[in-house]
Amino acid sequence: MNKQKKFDADVVVIGAGITGASIARELSKYNVATILVEKGGELCAGATKVTLGNIYSGINYVGSMILKSVMLPPGTPLTQLYHPEYNITKWNEQGFDEWDTVLDDLDIKHKFLPQLILAKDEEQIKEMNMTADLGKELGGKFADFKELERDEIFDLEPHVNKDVMAGLYAPDHVIEIFPPEVVIGVAENAVQNGVQVLVNAEVTGITQNGDYQIVETAQGNIETRYVVNAAGGWADRVADMAGGRDWNLTYNKSQLIILHNRNRALLKSLVRWPMMPGKVQMVLPRDDDYILISVGGYDPTDGGPADSGTMGDKIFSSMDIARTLVPSLSNEDIISTFAGVRVFNTRDVENHILEFSPVNPRFFNAVVRLPGIIGALPLARHVVSMLADGGLQLVSKSDFQPKRKAIPRVKDLSNTERDQLIAKDAKYGRIICRCEQVTEGEIVEAIRRGAVTLDGIKFRTRAMMGRCQSNFCGPKVANILARELGVSLNEVMQKGTNSKYLSS
Repeated sequence: MNKQKKFDADVVVIGAGITGASIARELSKYNVATILVEKGGELCAGATKVTLGNIYSGINYVGSMILKSVMLPPGTPLTQLYHPEYNITKWNEQGFDEWDTVLDDLDIKHKFLPQLILAKDEEQIKEMNMTADLGKELGGKFADFKELERDEIFDLEPHVNKDVMAGLYAPDHVIEIFPPEVVIGVAENAVQNGVQVLVNAEVTGITQNGDYQIVETAQGNIETRYVVNAAGGWADRVADMAGGRDWNLTYNKSQLIILHNRNRALLKSLVRWPMMPGKVQMVLPRDDDYILISVGGYDPTDGGPADSGTMGDKIFSSMDIARTLVPSLSNEDIISTFAGVRVFNTRDVENHILEFSPVNPRFFNAVVRLPGIIGALPLARHVVSMLADGGLQLVSKSDFQPKRKAIPRVKDLSNTERDQLIAKDAKYGRIICRCEQVTEGEIVEAIRRGAVTLDGIKFRTRAMMGRCQSNFCGPKVANILARELGVSLNEVMQKGTNSKYLSS
């Protein structure tokens, strides 16, 4: 790329996770020249891609409060964990109500996932009752669940632990998504409405120049009036470029496991033991037919935002705990493991930092703690309104397009729909990824929409995500990517700069 290239913008948003993409989409509703920059080689290259993939409310949110109760002084009422006056709480509640419609508008596959909290002994019943009592005390959606007896549980989920004694059931407190699809869908809609996206564009410096700022990136310099720092785990480093901060970041790690889709018939619901302070134990079916296991807690790490390696001993101990929920799960069915790094700020661990820099009135920090996806839509509106208060002129577009069409997913189409698609483009009739039944047509369309890495194709099509984990289809996908980009196979990248598919 030509590093001397220059760009002009009204707003530069740094970081293309769910926060940055949502802010860029919100800005695209106005006549504001916006550039979204990402240091990785693909959208959703950071923390967002390794989240659980649940947009949740109700009893699951109550469980999250109990999870955080480890931070409370002994004897403190659990209701102290609910902060209705906090924007983060308001936005999570608003966001849960909004996402279903927005996901429909953006043609993103999703569904409401039933949730079942189980208890198999007196201690767990006590813990489950704590969840039920807190939900009832908070009221509304938090109290919208059913208490189940043993026979009712097995009518719903016959493969769970036979020692289960009681449960709590909520059919519509969780929306199940694949996080990269959501970020890409949001960003593609922003691009439809005029936003420019730069990947492999790590920010290396920010300087003020009168009424403008110069954002120096690996793809060239951008002259802009405003900068929004949505860089996630790297937000502290970006903030330092603009003049400083009075907060630091801490990092916690959680590990997840994916099992072969032949296990999919074992579950219809997200099942978990009652939340305990600092501990998560859940097994859930994903909309792509795989089983996802999240067991453990948020383990502190000094390795920073890039410390995403998994640990073998924890994988097998997590599987042992998962089998206490669903006994027939097998280690032999593990096809992938990954770890996510969660970011917290040291000023207020329970809240976001959303503010202009005290030394740079046109540099805005958007440092978001988890859960980031749930409240991203109202948070983005709030950030844009703060930019307006800071002098950014907002003139609404009369032609804003809120809808976006996803890449056709051939395996989900009827035979008639497949025939019609293949008649238009024969590449949709050639299967490349056998595990996920992804066609050449889908891969080519993903590249046309901006995928420049193998991860970019994976996130858009789910190719290379099946049992073989790219061992059979990976070379074919890499060759298609090289062909469509007009580069040699040696130049194909897995996830961005310095991640060659073919190692030297």
